[in-house]
Amino acid sequence: MISYENILILLSLIPRDLKINLLIVDDHVVLREGIQELFARDTDIGSIEEASNGLDAILKAGKNRPDVVVMDFEMPKYNGIYAAKEMIKQQPGIPILLLSMFNDKQHILEAIKAGVKGYLSKDARIQEILLAVKALHNRETWFKGEIAEIITSYLIDSSSGHSSLQTSSGLTPRETEITCLYAEGKTATEIGKKLSISKRTVEVHKANIFKKLSIKSTIELLHYAIHHNIVKVI
Repeated sequence: MISYENILILLSLIPRDLKINLLIVDDHVVLREGIQELFARDTDIGSIEEASNGLDAILKAGKNRPDVVVMDFEMPKYNGIYAAKEMIKQQPGIPILLLSMFNDKQHILEAIKAGVKGYLSKDARIQEILLAVKALHNRETWFKGEIAEIITSYLIDSSSGHSSLQTSSGLTPRETEITCLYAEGKTATEIGKKLSISKRTVEVHKANIFKKLSIKSTIELLHYAIHHNIVKVI
């Protein structure tokens, strides 16, 4: 039988506050306050802290360790990419959602390689930003719509990095090959034809790859491959 003292100890280990604590980073005060005002109405959102530049954001993230960071790409005193890298050094795995006016290949890839978990246009509706925040808090990624189309249309040179992927992730040679083909943007049907196996077999391999890498989507797979320098982007 569990003693009363042990019950109290167990109860003390249960988190009291399950709300999402945010750090919002943007040099435009109107945008920061607008996001904060709208987010504050959501019952899943806890404390909301603000930062007006990259340096301030790095310092506040290191001190307060927010659950999710929503950050502008272009800012004074370090841009969002540099700030993201420094935050991740301090707090590995911290979910960072980058808001940007730039939806081109170069900026998106730069963000992915920096380790951000989500990327949205600054024209996105506040409701989508909120959904992205909740997804990142649940350890998911947010590369959707036009951003996802841009990412999956990239031409990937998968001729190098196979051995390092096998070593670091435990993938079999076949799983490694399929991973790189998915990173090229190929479908399961196209991969099956290329490897002379059925679409169903490809999907089984894909499920095993996702399990080994602890990911849930093809976009996350591409994020993993680029971030770990498994494939080169032309």
